[in-house]
Amino acid sequence: MSPATPLWRLEEAPELFLDSYVADGDRAVFLSLWGRDTAIHELMAKLTLPIAEGGWTGITPQRDGQSVPLQLDRERLAKRTTRTYRQTRFGSLLNLWLFDQRCQDPDRANRQCYAIFNEHDSRQDKSAMLWSRLRDLAAFPLLDHWRPTIVQLLLEHGAIRMLDQTSECLSGVWIDLSLASVQDAIGQLIHAGDLATQ
Repeated sequence: MSPATPLWRLEEAPELFLDSYVADGDRAVFLSLWGRDTAIHELMAKLTLPIAEGGWTGITPQRDGQSVPLQLDRERLAKRTTRTYRQTRFGSLLNLWLFDQRCQDPDRANRQCYAIFNEHDSRQDKSAMLWSRLRDLAAFPLLDHWRPTIVQLLLEHGAIRMLDQTSECLSGVWIDLSLASVQDAIGQLIHAGDLATQ
């Protein structure tokens, strides 16, 4: 968390702050939250309680009069506590990441995943990361020299879609290779010789 990072406060838990997020429409894909350990643990409890007992299905970050209601897919939600700052002006602070499991572990059965990128990390090769995810999900081997053709084809078919709800420092894409039209189009390119093996 940089001192210059503008923070969002949660409407449901004003003692928690959000410094970055990625959403697919109104569904949260990745959230980075900060707060005291008791507030963080209370949030995690609210996300596991049954709805009838006060469990949460979403949160609403607010900043400068703007609200962003975000739904949480509790079945797919993964949690990671990434850092502890013990001596701050506010006491001990934790950084909690909440994210869709498909950010970390692609759904290979359905050939779907998310990819999240840090726009402030110049060392991160987004193109290589995206290609690695595509090779991991594809129904058949993809050769490296096919990359430009395959990525363009997937963009045209909507199998790669940029996520439009993001904070300042993050971006993300949704990858869905389950579409029959995608498999057919790649197969046609191979049979036509447009995707050569060498």
